[in-house]
Amino acid sequence: MIDVEITARNAADVRLPVVTSHATTADEAASRSVRESALRGEINHLLTKSDSTRRTLQACTDAIVNHLNVVFARIWTLRRRNEVLELQASSGLYTGLGGKYSRVPMGHLKIGLIAETRTPYLTNAAVGDPRIENQEWIQREGIVAFAGYPLLVDDRVVGVIAMFGRLPISAETLETIGSIAGIVAQGIERKRSQTKLRRAIEANRRAVLAERTRIAREMHDGLLQNVAGIALQLRALLPRVRSAPGDAATDLERILELTERTGTEARLAVVGMRHVGESGDIVMTLRRTVEQGLEEGAIALSVNVRGRTRAMPSRACDAVSLIAQHAIANVLRHARAQRVQVAVEFGVRRVRISIRDDGRGFVADPRRGQATHFGLQGMRERAREIGGRLRVRSAVERGTTVSVLVPYESRL
Repeated sequence: MIDVEITARNAADVRLPVVTSHATTADEAASRSVRESALRGEINHLLTKSDSTRRTLQACTDAIVNHLNVVFARIWTLRRRNEVLELQASSGLYTGLGGKYSRVPMGHLKIGLIAETRTPYLTNAAVGDPRIENQEWIQREGIVAFAGYPLLVDDRVVGVIAMFGRLPISAETLETIGSIAGIVAQGIERKRSQTKLRRAIEANRRAVLAERTRIAREMHDGLLQNVAGIALQLRALLPRVRSAPGDAATDLERILELTERTGTEARLAVVGMRHVGESGDIVMTLRRTVEQGLEEGAIALSVNVRGRTRAMPSRACDAVSLIAQHAIANVLRHARAQRVQVAVEFGVRRVRISIRDDGRGFVADPRRGQATHFGLQGMRERAREIGGRLRVRSAVERGTTVSVLVPYESRL
């Protein structure tokens, strides 16, 4: 058996430590060549599968242990946010991912130094090597060889691959490990790109869904209620037009005004440009909304304001106005109320708005899902969008109170 010294160089032409290899017979060399060729093919195949990064890398280290004369193989990937190498796969003597080497900062221990210097570290004399820590474990397990390679993509470190052997590693096997390191690095980068793409697609899907939900709420809370109001008023007006057309002119003008407002709201709902409360005066916005809502009904209104009045973001005024609009619509449709009381209380950190009627109230039916209470669901969602919280209290023949708490620092 002949010892041969190998002087390796990396892509940057950096001289690597001298590694002593051992020549073998022709049959052994041929067998090794077949195994290493099979390993490269298996690694390529594994990295094209749709498994998670961790499962894919675990399959790679399993294949390395099965095909090469090594007893322990591991792969770390670099988390750039905090420059830490995280253990993703471990095969052979240890398969756990915990312990001292699960997270290795750049520049620490031999793994971190390989990543920091972007230089492989190879030796067939692991026993007594000062750069390989835990010599007690090296001797106990009979470890002779170590090979560690940085995983590079366009000179960027994406991880480290390392392995230990109880037999010396030949020059040919080192070349195979180097080529495998390049394949694995490209595979990790591809997996990361695929993950980013999936996240972007999911974020876009959620954004589209949120926009569809917003438009549905806008149409339910504004457009559809106004259209329903137009239909009701036209039906009520029809007998009067037949009997006294001249007296109906004023009512027709009001209906036309409502129709024009409905068309405007429909256009603004599509582009998300509704800003009912642009002035920031939430009391004025609320009063105007409630008065407009009750102008067709014989319902008394009182507005009570407590605390020091504060300006609110226009988005908060808009959301509160739409919540109030829907609450008043429910009063007109279902409550048979005689009186509505609106209270605005400015506290230290938030404002509380309450709309209370003295109508017949209701008892929630637990068998009906939220989908059948889309108006109430929309009110709650509007409150959440500005960081608020909505509460509805009702009792039969004791009326209903809709309250919303809105922080002064509302989400925009």
